[in-house]
Amino acid sequence: MVVDDEAVIRELLSEVLSGKGFNVTSAKDGRESLKHMRTNKFDLLIADINMPHLNGVELLKRMKRAGRKERVVVMTGGNFDCSEFGKEIPLIYFQLKRPFKTDELLKAVSSALKSKRRTVAAHSAKKTRKKDGKCYIN
Repeated sequence: MVVDDEAVIRELLSEVLSGKGFNVTSAKDGRESLKHMRTNKFDLLIADINMPHLNGVELLKRMKRAGRKERVVVMTGGNFDCSEFGKEIPLIYFQLKRPFKTDELLKAVSSALKSKRRTVAAHSAKKTRKKDGKCYIN
């Protein structure tokens, strides 16, 4: 699922991912994404951090409390320090800093979807670790 309040960005990301064979659901904000999650399971969530109504951080907190298992890639135009939120949010596989190129998006998606990586990262992260734009939180 792609969650972004900017329609142009949301549509572009959806087109790029669909063109690579992914089934994509999009949402204009955190509220709309939670509605989709009530009836669907997703492999991956790509979410903007700064959105109106329900921002990306609050969306991630609600996902964590609900026990959602989606892998997460976040997008932000500013600075986002995931270590501030500790165990309140799910494991974040990549942080894409805007503006980013489509190949960076595809690399982040591909890496986040590798199932072995999730298991290794989730079990080996004792503390918050940041490396190459990735933020692992256990």
